[in-house]
Amino acid sequence: MLKRVIINNKKVPVPVPVKTLADALHWVEETLVPAGHTITRVALDERVVGDDPSAEVAATKLTDQSKLEIQVDSPVELTVQTLDAMRNLASVILGGLKVLAVECWQARPNFKPAELESVTNDLELIIDLISHIMGLVDPLHVDSAAIQGIQGMLKRALVGLRMAKSNSDWKACARLLLNRLEPLMKDLVVESETLQLRILTQTSVQLSQRAPTG
Repeated sequence: MLKRVIINNKKVPVPVPVKTLADALHWVEETLVPAGHTITRVALDERVVGDDPSAEVAATKLTDQSKLEIQVDSPVELTVQTLDAMRNLASVILGGLKVLAVECWQARPNFKPAELESVTNDLELIIDLISHIMGLVDPLHVDSAAIQGIQGMLKRALVGLRMAKSNSDWKACARLLLNRLEPLMKDLVVESETLQLRILTQTSVQLSQRAPTG
């Protein structure tokens, strides 16, 4: 039976009979996960099994030598982490847009600029990350209208970029990259940092209000 579990890098003794991974996750969720928090990572004996393992994996027998590591995050932590990842990705895209735009402008109709597909995929990922953030931000009651507005404009720009790609209209791609995507990436970098600061500030205020006085 499992003797200890590692929660957010801290060892926690297991005082109840826990024979399988499913038993362990159930016990952790019932006793150690604070309200509003979520299990985001599970690793057994150095192998990541995800936060929702299959029935076969969940039935894995545990021993006193088993090493079970679990990461538990709050909506605030998840939002901050996602905003960091999104801002970093936006900065990477921004750094290469001018070079890619020049390549597109100079490309012949039968030549596809090498990095265009990668940028398109990255933009799709950013749109998905914003949707994920919106699902986390709502319960925090933080104004996220600016990020949502950028997401809407990114979707429209992405549609235009896909159409231009399908027509091998590389000059149109170049114009979209410089005139629409570059300003949007700059705005996204700024607004994601602003939203992150708002979330952290509000969380700090909430914690100070809950702190005992006297």
